[in-house]
Amino acid sequence: MAKEQKIQVVQADVTRNGHTVSVLTVNKNEIGYVETVGDRFNAYLAGNTSANHFKSMDDAVNFLIAEYHLHHS
Repeated sequence: MAKEQKIQVVQADVTRNGHTVSVLTVNKNEIGYVETVGDRFNAYLAGNTSANHFKSMDDAVNFLIAEYHLHHS
């Protein structure tokens, strides 16, 4: 059985291209960011330019964390 590993995800608001976005990082490495567009939220994985659209900030953040775990396990 694999040992459970705890990671710390940090969420910080930064300004990019004149817009405030929430950037998620793990060990100082960006995993993605969430941009608010009207009443919707666009999540971008680090290095990608295509957005994934969500109805809530929690859904967008959970998507980024799930993708990080999927590709970095």
